[in-house]
Amino acid sequence: MDDGTVMIARMPNPNAGPPFKTTASEVATMDFARTVLEIPVPKVFSWSGEVDSPVESEYILMEEATGTQLGEVWNDMELHDKLKIVDDIVAIERKFLSLSFTRYGNLYFAKDAFLGCEKAQVVGEIPQSLKEEVENRFVIGPVVDRGFWHRERAVMDIDRGPWKSPQDYLRAIGQREIAWIGSHATPKSSGGLFATSEAQRTPDAHIALYKRFLDVAEYLLPKGGQVRPTLWHWDMHAPNVFVHKYHITSLIDWQDTWVGPLFLQARHPRLVDYNGELMIKLPESYDTLEDEKEKLRVRTQVEKSIILWAYENESKTTNPILHDILHLSQGRTRRETVDFSADTWDGDIIPFRQCLIRIARHWNEINTEIPCPIEFSDEEIASHLQDGEGWNETADFWDSLQGFVHRDGWTSNENYEQALEMFAELREQGLQSLSGEERTEFEESTRWAVRKHE
Repeated sequence: MDDGTVMIARMPNPNAGPPFKTTASEVATMDFARTVLEIPVPKVFSWSGEVDSPVESEYILMEEATGTQLGEVWNDMELHDKLKIVDDIVAIERKFLSLSFTRYGNLYFAKDAFLGCEKAQVVGEIPQSLKEEVENRFVIGPVVDRGFWHRERAVMDIDRGPWKSPQDYLRAIGQREIAWIGSHATPKSSGGLFATSEAQRTPDAHIALYKRFLDVAEYLLPKGGQVRPTLWHWDMHAPNVFVHKYHITSLIDWQDTWVGPLFLQARHPRLVDYNGELMIKLPESYDTLEDEKEKLRVRTQVEKSIILWAYENESKTTNPILHDILHLSQGRTRRETVDFSADTWDGDIIPFRQCLIRIARHWNEINTEIPCPIEFSDEEIASHLQDGEGWNETADFWDSLQGFVHRDGWTSNENYEQALEMFAELREQGLQSLSGEERTEFEESTRWAVRKHE
């Protein structure tokens, strides 16, 4: 622009979610985070949720994120500077926790409200005048989560919220998938790029598992404030964080942000997440190590341990409810049960079933008031273990890509072209092993892998 301001233009991926609603919600959410929660978010100058415009696409024009992308400098930063970033993350999470809503769903501007939207009402540590401003400017409406709009679900009469309780949300997932599978899923062949189980190819097996999910949905989540409707940016990893002088100056990528149950939203940010053995200081034997690679491994382990410890310690003091959620008994199993319930037919039935088996096995840690509503026979568990062998082959494939391509599809700019080439080759292998409707669906859903050649 003439004054030197740099604008960024964003156009949504057609598969991101429902037209208009996805863009409208992202813009409203960014504005809410910036003006109400006072989180550093790029300001939106202009946007359109319509395709009948000169650019023939929905778009968002916003200011450039200030600072440097954290992914470009993180590995070169000193530990004490990384801990400043950790403090900022905890402070941002404190802002998210400062208020909650009365419904679960997606945020929109009141001026963009459509059928199903309700006034956004908030409670929490904010002035009454700000609560009134929120009610006047924003509404909460149906979710734009792709799981509720993918394929025929887009035209099905299903419950997309907003919901009054977290249990209503879980029931909506189970009922949605039972309805879609019952009407639109057809048995699959045994061929494919990766091995699949008999259960994966059989609609009735999926429906039976979702019915079990519905049986435990009422009791799966904790109660009270741990499931309050909370806006949350769940993807605070290096590519989405911008920094200047070792402090966060901007947070981007708000497309999938919604007002959901806090328990399901909260998780360790990727920047601090570490699953290895904790080592807070260098071992006494460190100076005697001769292998430089081993020394680097130990230093890395210590640094990651300290970063996680610092986050945990600061969260326990600043955001105790978040700390409690992250250490809730069987919390990961409960959360992953919901995560894996999203779409087992196009995804995978085995992780979902594994979670439900764990729920049944550890029910006494989840609910002591009633007997577990579901059970799995010895024969079912034996069959599940056998099915898991093929699933493990797929998991090993993704594990082999760690550091190159993440499971969510993210890769660095440096690896992008090579990653695209690899998936293009995998696509060709898949096309050669499939036929009929399966091949057509696979070809359409993987077209992105060859778009650079078109």
